[in-house]
Amino acid sequence: MPSSKTLFDLHVHSHYSTDCKSKPRDLIKIAKKKKLTGIAITDHNTTKFHKIEQIKSDVLIVPGVEVSTNKGHVIGLGIVEEIPKKMTVEETIERINELGGLPVISHPFDFTRKGIGKEVYKLREVAIETQNASCPFQRFNEKAKQWALKNKLPETGGSDAHRVKDVGMAYTIVENPIESIEELLENIRKGKTNSGGTHLSIPEKIVRSFQIHF
Repeated sequence: MPSSKTLFDLHVHSHYSTDCKSKPRDLIKIAKKKKLTGIAITDHNTTKFHKIEQIKSDVLIVPGVEVSTNKGHVIGLGIVEEIPKKMTVEETIERINELGGLPVISHPFDFTRKGIGKEVYKLREVAIETQNASCPFQRFNEKAKQWALKNKLPETGGSDAHRVKDVGMAYTIVENPIESIEELLENIRKGKTNSGGTHLSIPEKIVRSFQIHF
């Protein structure tokens, strides 16, 4: 992990997601240990963490949610409001924008994990997650990267961690110093971010599947 960059893991799950057992305090603790500037806790279809937990930390905690649309997953960064499931991708993006958030298309080409697939080709006013550590094959991330670059769309990266130890495996790189959530979102919107990191190997994915509580 490069030490000279400002790094954010913008796709992390906690025990408020039904398929995860990670305690929020443990997520924040390991984020600090790995020298991340911040993390976004983006639980599946709920913002309970951001409404219930009051954790003070020098790690910037970015509010967010990963929404299950009728085609796949879309992240809303910077919001604490609930968004209904099973709306269309376009309706979900519109709702995120109405709430002042930033829509991010998570792992768009990972057909094994509810990426929206070809639906992404219709979209322009969104960010693309171009490095997701939980993708089983790096080519899914590479395809997302190519699409974002071709269409000059902002990039993010995140671990999609469902285990504490996976936090920071993939991350968003910001060139500018960031002191607030608003600054972070503005840098993403202006295309001043990149993504980096790695992804879980297939054996690790198999092991993790037995560790996740469904």
